[in-house]
Amino acid sequence: METLIPFAVVGLVLLAAVIQRLVGLGFGMVMAPFLVVLIGAHEGVMLVNFLSIFAPMLVLPRIWGDIEWRKVVWLGIPALAIMPLAAWVSVSSPAGPLYVVVAALVIVGLVTSMLLTRITFEADGATTRVIAGLGAGAGTVIAGVGGPAMTIYAVVARWPIMSMIATLQPIWIFLSMGSFGIKWAFDDGALPGLPWWAWAGSVVAIIAGIAIGEWLQRRIDEVVVRRLVLILAFIGSIMALITGLRLMFG
Repeated sequence: METLIPFAVVGLVLLAAVIQRLVGLGFGMVMAPFLVVLIGAHEGVMLVNFLSIFAPMLVLPRIWGDIEWRKVVWLGIPALAIMPLAAWVSVSSPAGPLYVVVAALVIVGLVTSMLLTRITFEADGATTRVIAGLGAGAGTVIAGVGGPAMTIYAVVARWPIMSMIATLQPIWIFLSMGSFGIKWAFDDGALPGLPWWAWAGSVVAIIAGIAIGEWLQRRIDEVVVRRLVLILAFIGSIMALITGLRLMFG
């Protein structure tokens, strides 16, 4: 089973990169729940943070003109500010509760965003952005998933899809670099011991995933993609929840 883990990691990276290019988020939401089951909570989240730096960097030049830099600042600064506290909580916690946190963050965020699609009002102001940034920053550090908080914000703010995709890319770069650096300093590093070809394969998978995502973006309905993200995230979070409960009470 352990010999298959590097192949599974590369496959997850490819899938997550495709989804990231299609809808602007989802890299952590797709990967984190599965990686914490495959390689452990601390190492799984660290790997998500590390790989999440590169996918947005490759997308950035293609969408530069659509970025709303004002929102980058309003969402990014609160996210970075909460990271040291979130990192302390993360490295001080046993693995079992972290599995449960990963699952809870994804499930609550996705269910809430689904319910909020039925509302008709718009809430896009300083308070909304700060709260979303805090949620994304804490989620990225603790569980490798900042997407649920941003998804909820995008729904309540009625954020246009192309502007959302573009603006989220520099935010993910800042959050992933900040989370990885802070946790590395707190924990003295906790990247998994994958073989060299798995690291090289992950880089190739990110590049290939972005190319595939661009090709699919012109051919697949966005609604179909969002449903796929929901299905994968729910399956992965249920796996993480079961694993966490077993560690805590088994």
